[in-house]
Amino acid sequence: MTGHRCWAMRTDQSRRAFIWRELGAGRMRQGWGIGPDDNLENLQRIRRAGGRLDDFGREVWRGNRRLLPTEPSSMQVGDLIVLPHLPTRGLWSIVRVTGGYRYEVSNEPNAWNGAPDYGHIRDVDLLTDERGIDPIREGVPEVLRRAMRNRQRMWSLDAQADEVERLIDTFAPGRPR
Repeated sequence: MTGHRCWAMRTDQSRRAFIWRELGAGRMRQGWGIGPDDNLENLQRIRRAGGRLDDFGREVWRGNRRLLPTEPSSMQVGDLIVLPHLPTRGLWSIVRVTGGYRYEVSNEPNAWNGAPDYGHIRDVDLLTDERGIDPIREGVPEVLRRAMRNRQRMWSLDAQADEVERLIDTFAPGRPR
């Protein structure tokens, strides 16, 4: 393993095409970022000053704080992220984090209330192509398939990091499949 962490992150499956285009442009976007108050850096300042977040702010913070590199146990440059159901349902994609957190709400409406969303951004390098990784394909370890069944928004795959690295070597664009 490279010494970097490995993560899995679920994204909004109702906006899969948008999320995939953004990955191709080097931006991994996460939802629950619909207005200026949802910027994780602002939420962090409020928390550090002893302030209280409203219910939505607490939910935004709880589900996304690990996108902010200044938080403990958070994503850092060089970390790998496995994204289930991208580019299409049933496939996985893998990205490497290349930059820090930034907040910029897109014009893409969410499926929840139609508001512009997906403001949480980490710069990434997309390591797989439009063929994705079929998790039931030979060579994808069962231990990793089991680890990808988690129902949280974001979780650690550190225990499976070596397997993720092998997938990158096997499924990188230009490699025969």
